[in-house]
Amino acid sequence: MKSIEEFLLQHPRRDSRGAVRTSPNGESHSSLPPEVRQIANRGLAVFPAPEFARLNGREDFLVGEATSQIARLEELALEYPLCTWRVAIGQSRICVLRIDGPDGRASLAGLSEDQPDCPTLISERGQTTWAFFWRPKGTLRDSATRLALGIAILADSGSCPIAPSNGCAWIDLGADIEAMPSWLRELTFESPENPPAKALSVPPSSAGPAPCRSRMQFESPRSVSRKASAICNQVGFRGYRACRRR
Repeated sequence: MKSIEEFLLQHPRRDSRGAVRTSPNGESHSSLPPEVRQIANRGLAVFPAPEFARLNGREDFLVGEATSQIARLEELALEYPLCTWRVAIGQSRICVLRIDGPDGRASLAGLSEDQPDCPTLISERGQTTWAFFWRPKGTLRDSATRLALGIAILADSGSCPIAPSNGCAWIDLGADIEAMPSWLRELTFESPENPPAKALSVPPSSAGPAPCRSRMQFESPRSVSRKASAICNQVGFRGYRACRRR
């Protein structure tokens, strides 16, 4: 397998400024996926992950190119036509709650028990879910990178995939990015109002799923309101929900 450096030497970067993809009848078409355009229009910095970077396990290779400027993203889309797309977390001034699989859903259910639902922008791919929040003030706690079994907070650096890349899908692309709820902020960030001594304790993870006291889990999914969708697609899940429009 070629390294990234070898690939770049053999395939010099093209200058696509002013380049436009046209159809046989002369009409211009954008190479930028509409989902990426919508996210950039909301102020989030996105960047491409070319195939050679993914194959070398360096999907953040072009994170320095992250931008919300549509014109530049159009150029990048033409330069890397086989790329997937990612959002740069630090440059976008957001933090992302990542929930992995059944263990992550069970852990979040235990952490958020008796807490109100929090609608926010949510993406998912397979068994992994990402919930987007505006980054609060303060310093990220060391423990936040692995908050509980299957749960982590991503902030200040790194990235995460976005639709339409590799099966990623938005639960509701029209949902707003919300502020992080206070209980989660206290678990993950230190600030003058939330010093280390006041940090909430994280309940230990259990082998089985967290108990759910709601009878909704025994109801038919058709009886659940369509105004909100559970972040982990689990009926009766107590945690984040993404608001759906009728």
